[in-house]
Amino acid sequence: MQLQNSYIFLTNPYKNKETEKEKKINVISYIIEAFPNAVKTSTDNEYFKFEYTCDIYVGVNHLEIKFLINIVAGTYYVDVIVFGKNKLKVIKDLEYVTNIIEKSDISKNYIIISSYDAVSEYYCNKIYPKLNELERKLRKLLFNIYVVNFGRDYYQKTISKELQNKIKGVIQARGSDEKKEIERIQKFFYSLEFNDIKQLLFDPRWTQVDEKLKADFLKSHDDLSKLSDEELRKAFYETAPKSDWERFFANKINIKNIESLIEQIRKSRNNIAHCKFFYQPEYYNCNKAICKFKNAIDLAIKITEEKDFTEKNFETFKKSFESLIKISALLKDSISIHFSNTQFFEQYKDISLLIPKDILKIGEQIQSSLQSIIVPTSFTKLNQTLSNLSIGINQNESIHIDNKN
Repeated sequence: MQLQNSYIFLTNPYKNKETEKEKKINVISYIIEAFPNAVKTSTDNEYFKFEYTCDIYVGVNHLEIKFLINIVAGTYYVDVIVFGKNKLKVIKDLEYVTNIIEKSDISKNYIIISSYDAVSEYYCNKIYPKLNELERKLRKLLFNIYVVNFGRDYYQKTISKELQNKIKGVIQARGSDEKKEIERIQKFFYSLEFNDIKQLLFDPRWTQVDEKLKADFLKSHDDLSKLSDEELRKAFYETAPKSDWERFFANKINIKNIESLIEQIRKSRNNIAHCKFFYQPEYYNCNKAICKFKNAIDLAIKITEEKDFTEKNFETFKKSFESLIKISALLKDSISIHFSNTQFFEQYKDISLLIPKDILKIGEQIQSSLQSIIVPTSFTKLNQTLSNLSIGINQNESIHIDNKN
C-alpha cells in the first residue's frame, strides 16, 4: 500500500541575503541533499515535472520513497509517497521522511505549506472513534443528571439564558411553539460544543431553584443577626452560587485537574474535527486524557442509574404516599353516615386527580375498598386500612393493601 504527504514550497521573501552558491540551490537540490540515494526516474523531456525514487535503510527497516515534483512559476509542488506492506509501517516511514524534510535547511529559503497530511489523517481517524464514544457517553450523563433532577424543564431551570439563546440558535427549531420546545428538549445537549460544556459544568451561578431557596430563606429569616455563626455558615454554603460540576458530579467523578483535562480534550477535538495537524505525541496525550475521562464518566453513569434513579423514585413515591395520607385524612373528616353511597362518590369523584400516576395501582386498590362501603359499619374497615397505610409510610415500609379488607 502507499500513502502520501503533499507540500507546496514558496520562495521566502523574508530570507537573509543569499550567496551566489545558495542562489543555485532549489527544492530539488535540498531533497537530493537530504536523500542522497534519490534517483531521477522520469524519462520524458518535460522541464517542469520530475520524478525521483529512493530506497534507504534505517537500521533493518527498508524505506521505499517516491518524490513527484511539479514546478509552476517558481513554486514547487511536491508529493512524497511512501510504500509498505501495512498502514502502520507506511505511517512510521512517512513520519521519518517528513521529519527529515521539515528539519532540513530548505525552510531557510522556502515557506513550506503542507497541502495534504496523511500522517495527521491516520491519527485523526485512529482517535476519532474514541472521541465519538466519549462525547456520546458524556451527553448521556448530562441528560441523565439534568432530567432526573429537573424533568422536562431541565435546561430552562439550570442553563444560563446566554447559553440557552446560543443553543436555540444552533438548533433552529421550526413549527409551532410546542414543536420548537419539544425539539429543544430532545437536542439541547447535542448542540453543545466542548467549550459550552466547560462553561456549563464549571461556571458558578445561581439556578432558578437556588434563587427560590435563597428567597425563601431570607423571607423566613428577616433578622439574620438572630442566627448563630454555624447557621449562617450553613446558609451561606447552601445559597452560594455553585457550578453544576459541584452540584451533580463532584461526588461521582473523582479526577484531579478535571478542567485542564477537558480543555486538553477540547483543543485536540478542534484539530480532529477540522482535519488539522494531529501527530503521534498529540495522539498519545489525547488518548490518555480521553480514556481517563471516559472511565470516570462510565462510573458516574453507573452511580446515577443505580443511586440517583432509585432516590428519585423513592422521593416520588414518598410524595405520592404523603398525598394519599392527606386524602385519607380528608376522607375520614368528611365521611358522614348521612351521605348515601351515591352522594359520597359524586362529591369525591375527582379526588383521584390528586393522586400521581405512578401510584395508580395502589389508588385502584383503595378505590376498590371504598366501593365496598355500603353501610356505615364499613367505615371502621376503611379507617383501619388507611391507618395501616399511614403507619407503613411513616416507617418507610413497603405497603400492601389487601382488597379483602
